[in-house]
Amino acid sequence: MLQKLSNARPSYGFPGRELDRLFDAVYPHPEGEEDCDDCLEDMEIARAKRPSPDPVLHCGVIASGNQVVKDSAVRDRFSDCICFEMEAAGLMNDFPCLVFRGICDYADSHKNDGWQRYAAVVAAACAKEALLEMPKVEVEGERLAREVLQAAVDSVRENVKPLQQGMYVS
Repeated sequence: MLQKLSNARPSYGFPGRELDRLFDAVYPHPEGEEDCDDCLEDMEIARAKRPSPDPVLHCGVIASGNQVVKDSAVRDRFSDCICFEMEAAGLMNDFPCLVFRGICDYADSHKNDGWQRYAAVVAAACAKEALLEMPKVEVEGERLAREVLQAAVDSVRENVKPLQQGMYVS
């Protein structure tokens, strides 16, 4: 699937190693600069080149919150997490799910949109493969998403009823 999507839509393909730049945590991105072309090269962390541009699957803890993390100090405080995300924040509280994330930056001030589409298509490909491998029996035993969501809506309605009954509109 990944190869198929990358070929069909080149903007979803591997963006290139030149966009994979990690800077020292104490070095902030220059204010007003859109990209890292003018960032100090001696502040870039030298890393061995990966032998292949193929994606690598990482399993671990995903930190979920309500803000984009753009601060390497915050990132480093949560070093046990493999990534940060916002979209699934709170979802696990009410809805049993497995989250697939495409990692597209280093959660620092050197944000770069060049990896977002590739990360999205890699996450989608991994999720699809997981669903194809999951035994059908396990899936059939779970509640449907609409049932879980309807139960949540019904609960909110029940909690709001007493408030509505006590309101006076003039």
